[in-house]
Amino acid sequence: MSLSRLLSVVLLGLILGVGASQAAPSKRAPQKKQASLTADETFVLARNAAVRSDAAKLDSLAGKLTTHPLHEYVDYWQLRLRLLPVRDRNGDALGSDGRQDDRVRRFLDHHDGKLVADLLRRDWMLDLGRRGEWQELIAQYDRWLARDDSRADCYYWLALHRNRQTLPAQAQERLFAPKDLGDGCLELLIAMAEAGDLSDEQLWQRLKISLEIGALGSVRRIGALIGLRAGALKGALDQPEKSLARGLDKRLHVIAAVQLSRKDPERMDAKRDVIGSLPREERDFVISQIAAQSMRRLLPQSLQLAREAIGARASDETWPWLARAALRHGDWALLHAVYESMGTTSRNDPAWIYWHARADRELGRPNEATDQLRSIAGQTNFYGMLAAEELGELFYPPKPPPRPTPQELAQAENNPGLKRAIRFYDLGLRNEGNREWNFQLRVMNDRQLIAAAEFACRRELLDRCVNTADRTQSEHDFALRYITPFRDRLTPLAEEHDLDPAWIYGLIRQESRFLRSARSSASAQGLMQIIPPTGKWIARKLGVKDFRVEQLNELNTNLRFGTFYLKTVYEGLDGSAVLASAGYNAGPGRPRRWRNTLPGAVEGARFAELIPFNETRDYVQKVLSNATVYAALLSGQPQSLKARLGSIEPAE
Repeated sequence: MSLSRLLSVVLLGLILGVGASQAAPSKRAPQKKQASLTADETFVLARNAAVRSDAAKLDSLAGKLTTHPLHEYVDYWQLRLRLLPVRDRNGDALGSDGRQDDRVRRFLDHHDGKLVADLLRRDWMLDLGRRGEWQELIAQYDRWLARDDSRADCYYWLALHRNRQTLPAQAQERLFAPKDLGDGCLELLIAMAEAGDLSDEQLWQRLKISLEIGALGSVRRIGALIGLRAGALKGALDQPEKSLARGLDKRLHVIAAVQLSRKDPERMDAKRDVIGSLPREERDFVISQIAAQSMRRLLPQSLQLAREAIGARASDETWPWLARAALRHGDWALLHAVYESMGTTSRNDPAWIYWHARADRELGRPNEATDQLRSIAGQTNFYGMLAAEELGELFYPPKPPPRPTPQELAQAENNPGLKRAIRFYDLGLRNEGNREWNFQLRVMNDRQLIAAAEFACRRELLDRCVNTADRTQSEHDFALRYITPFRDRLTPLAEEHDLDPAWIYGLIRQESRFLRSARSSASAQGLMQIIPPTGKWIARKLGVKDFRVEQLNELNTNLRFGTFYLKTVYEGLDGSAVLASAGYNAGPGRPRRWRNTLPGAVEGARFAELIPFNETRDYVQKVLSNATVYAALLSGQPQSLKARLGSIEPAE
C-alpha cells in the first residue's frame, strides 16, 4: 500500500471515528455513505483507535477483522484497553475490576509463545500488581519471556515481599539506581519502608537520588515517608531560593539547595554561607550537584567544585559529570579519584575504563593502563577503537563469516514472527513490525542472526538488516552491519562536495539506519533526517523552485539536500568532522559555543566526551566510529579513529 494511500486511511479514520455517545446525525444533514474499505485499511483504523484508547471505535471495527492475518492483535488491543489503569484523586494508578481475567487467560493459552501473548502478559501483570493479586502475578512472571519492563519486575518483587520471600539482589539495585522509580518500583519502596525493611537513612538516600535525576514525583512521595511536611516540601521544590532564605531543617535545606543548583548553579555556589551550615555529608552532596550542573553548562568553576566534591555520597548520575570537569582541564589525578568514586555501572562503562586508563598512564602506571585498555580493545565502538589504537592497533574489520546457506535463509523466511513483522511493514506500521521482528531475534544464534539480516537486506528492510547483524556475539558480518546502499547516487554527491563518503555513510547509519521513510519526533525526514525549516533553507540556497516538504522523503532530494547541508556545516566549522557532526545534530551554533569554553586545544576524543548534550555526545561518537569502519571497508586499509577526530581548539 502506498504512503499516500495509508495517510488517506488515517485521515478517513479521524473523520469517521465518532464516539458512541455522539448524537445521531440530523435529518437535515444526512451522512454520506462510508467508502468501502479493504481489510488492511480497516485494520489500520483499528490500530489507530487502539492508540487513541478509543475502545468504542475499536470494538465497532473488531468484528470485521476476525479473518485478518493479524487479527490476534485486534483482540490484544481490546483486552489491553480494558486493563489500562485509572487514576484516583491523588494520581495513584488503580487496577481493573478483574472481570477480564478469564478472557486474558484464554488469550494467553491460545497464543502462547507469541509476542502478542507476551505483551498481554506484561499488561496483565501490571494490572495484577495494581490490584494486589500476588500469587497470580508470580505465576505469570515465571512465563514472561521479554523481561523488558522494570515496572513488571518491581511488581513481581513486591509480590515476593508481600509473601515474605527473599528479594533478589537486583531488586535493591533497581531501587537505588539513578532512574525514576515509577509505578511498581515506588510501590515496592513504600511497602518495604512500611514493613521496616528500609531505614529512614536509606529512604533519604533514595530521595537524594531522585533529586539528582529530577524525579520530583518520587521526591514528594518519599518525603512524606520520612515525615517532611507537604507544604514545606513544595516550597523547597518550587521556590528554592525563597525557602533557603527562611531557614529550613537539614533535609529541606538540601532539597532547596539542589533545586536551586539545577536552576542556577552559579547563584547557588555564591551562597557558601548557606552550604556551610550543613553537616559535612550533606554539604559535600550539595557541592557535587553544583559541580555537575556547572559542568553541564561548561562553566569554568566546575573543576574546582569537582575537586571539592570528592568524597561526596552521590550516584552515577553525578560522577560522570565530575569526571568530564577533570577531563576538560586535563586533571588526571582528579579524574582517577572520580573514577574510584563511581558506582559499578559507570566503572564498567567503556568510556570511563578508557579515560581511567589514560589517567593511569599519565600518572605513571603504564601496566595498569595497558590492562584496562586490553579489557575493551576490539569492541566495535568509539572507545573500543580508541583503546586498540592506544595499544598500537588500527581498526580493520574481521574476516567475514560464511554466507548464509539456502537452508538458513529459508528458516528466516519461514519464521512466523518475521512474517508478521513484514505484514506490519507492508501496512506502514513500523513500530509494531520492529517489535515483532526483535522479539524473534532474542533466541537466535549468530548464524540465524546473520541469515535474518541477509533476509532483511534482500527484502530492502535495511534498518532491520543493520540492527539484526549488530546483535551477533562472535561471528560478525560487517558487510551487513555496515551496508552501503545507494552508492551510485551517494558517491557523485560526495565527490561534488568534496566529502568523505565513509563519513556520509556513518552519519546516515546513525540518523536513519537507511530507512527512507524515517521520521523523528522533531519531524526530521528521510535518510539524512532533514527537518522542514532546514529543507526550505536548503531549497532556497540551491535554487529549487516549488519545493514541497514531502520531497524530503524522496531518495535523490534527501541525499542532495543532506550532503549540501553537511558540507555547509563542515565549512562553517573549520573542516572539523567532530564539530560538523555535532552541528548536524544540535545545530551549528552550539559546537561553536562549546569549543570556545575550552581552556585550550584538546584532542577530538576529549571534546566529544565533553559535549554537554547526552544525545549529541552519543551521536558524534557513533557517527565517527561508523565512519572509521566504513573507511576501512571502502578502502580495504586499516583506519585511525584518532586521526579522524583530530584536535579542537577555541576559535581565535
